[in-house]
Amino acid sequence: MAKTLFDITETTDSIDWQRCHLIMEMGRYNFSYAILGSNKKLIRLRYHELDGRNNRELADEMEEIIEGDEVLRQNMKERVLVYNFPESQLVPEKYFHINANQELMELLNGDLNKGIILSEKISGWNQYNVFRVPADIHALFQRRFGNGKYWHYYSLWMECGQQQFSKCKDCLSVIFYPNRIIVAVIKNKQLQLVQSYAYQAAEDVSYYLLNICKQLELEPATVTVKLAGMVDVSSAMYTEMLKYFLQVEPDALPMDSITPSLEEYPAHFFSPILKLAVCVS
Repeated sequence: MAKTLFDITETTDSIDWQRCHLIMEMGRYNFSYAILGSNKKLIRLRYHELDGRNNRELADEMEEIIEGDEVLRQNMKERVLVYNFPESQLVPEKYFHINANQELMELLNGDLNKGIILSEKISGWNQYNVFRVPADIHALFQRRFGNGKYWHYYSLWMECGQQQFSKCKDCLSVIFYPNRIIVAVIKNKQLQLVQSYAYQAAEDVSYYLLNICKQLELEPATVTVKLAGMVDVSSAMYTEMLKYFLQVEPDALPMDSITPSLEEYPAHFFSPILKLAVCVS
């Protein structure tokens, strides 16, 4: 049974939905969306925690959420779906060949999880992203949002964060989800890694980040760590990270989207989806 963790709504009186932009993020354990008006100000943001134990149950949960949410059924100017499933592999452009996508995905992730294998060029990075999406989920969103645009989270994150990444000599960008993190690593202003990691305890996150630093020869005391997503700065998770990393910076919201309702929450909670929403709107 899906749970709504956050429901942030500005006034919806006299909204011209056909001028609005909807961005949705779909993962194994979460579904969230943000709606921006034509001025890029937030109109609505919802964050659901999902409980589907397999792809069929996940699709049923999402069908129920979409059917029960009148706003999602509005006809908007643009609807963007961002898949955030961990089965993804970045491939340098010179080595990419569409006929090798399935073989590559099964080699790196196995063939136990069946799904649709998709790929997309990441503008500005000379990389392709090859990724797998549950077939039931893809069919559902194509039926419900047939004229929408589709991305993988890593691709859109890299495209929209290109300017920010270029300003960072050595940094770890970490986005927190319940029981999962996504890490992007920049060394000497070059992208080295984009990867998802499951965790159960605060020590797990420190272990992953320290191991990344060791493998890529980065110094934990001096590397910049940018945090975003569902992590509280007063939590054991945050305290554990400060034992090893001295340059920790919570992320900020894009100025265009800030509204009074958002000011009630830590800015870094919703900065990932709102930055993507501003970027594509």
